[in-house]
Amino acid sequence: MGGERRGMKVTEVTLDPPGGAFPGVDSTLAETAGVTRDAVLNLEWMDDGGLSALYRIVAEDAGAVETALDGDETVRKYELIEMDGEWLFVFVHADRSDLMGELLDIADEYTLLVDGPYEWTEAGVTITIAGRTEDIQQAHGRISGQFDLTIDWLGDYEPGHSGPLAQLTDRQREALETAFELGFYQSPRATSYEEIATELDCVPSAANDLLRRAEAALVAAVLDA
Repeated sequence: MGGERRGMKVTEVTLDPPGGAFPGVDSTLAETAGVTRDAVLNLEWMDDGGLSALYRIVAEDAGAVETALDGDETVRKYELIEMDGEWLFVFVHADRSDLMGELLDIADEYTLLVDGPYEWTEAGVTITIAGRTEDIQQAHGRISGQFDLTIDWLGDYEPGHSGPLAQLTDRQREALETAFELGFYQSPRATSYEEIATELDCVPSAANDLLRRAEAALVAAVLDA
């Protein structure tokens, strides 16, 4: 008698930590004037019990970021790297943040694959997670007790599924298709973020964010191919 086949699932969730930031270095960056957190590109535990994170941010003044990190007692060391005149990358080694640590502990406990980057939006931080259905469900129950949590989409995990479009979420693909149909990519442009947002039933800034992330994912996929 054959057993039930339980496949892998992949889900994108948006977490909104209390106050809009995790305690520790994340709060320090969030509270620094002129700083916008775009993404956490890498996040992992260190052997000494600390946390290693690589942030991608927009900062009006790198000096203000240095001053803020120098004043954060949880920060053990850091390095700032300016790139292309737009992004500022912040590599930081800091003490464990209880709330962020709880999130990583839950992922480890349920053997979940957390696929970076962790992307910041107006609604919180968006994370893609892969694992068995029952493990995702149990982890969801644990996480929702710590954060405001929204499931953005849930689908089947398809290892080896290739192609640039495979890098997009369903919502990003919908945004691209809508923008294309409305003439966003014509020259001259035949539509606006406001019109795209109306079709997507969201605010213009959210439509802008969806398209920007979709375009970045497509370019990265093509260049990596």
